[in-house]
Amino acid sequence: MNIQQFTENDARFARRYDYDDAVVVAADLDLTDGSVDVLEDTVIVVGPEDEQVELAVPSTPTRAFIRNGVLTIEMEANA
Repeated sequence: MNIQQFTENDARFARRYDYDDAVVVAADLDLTDGSVDVLEDTVIVVGPEDEQVELAVPSTPTRAFIRNGVLTIEMEANA
């Protein structure tokens, strides 16, 4: 699923920020603990009790992480 489908289906908040050299997506996952993996253009989040969310993004992320329950995905702007 992509970010828009994720927020519509689960009534969660996500926002996209466009900068000159980067695009940043921040999504509130409400997870206190979890791990993030990136596989090409998919971000995979595994939370407690093996809860898993897969998000398709428009380009390969340069970095993805969770802090305070918020998933942050950073990508190059023109990738």
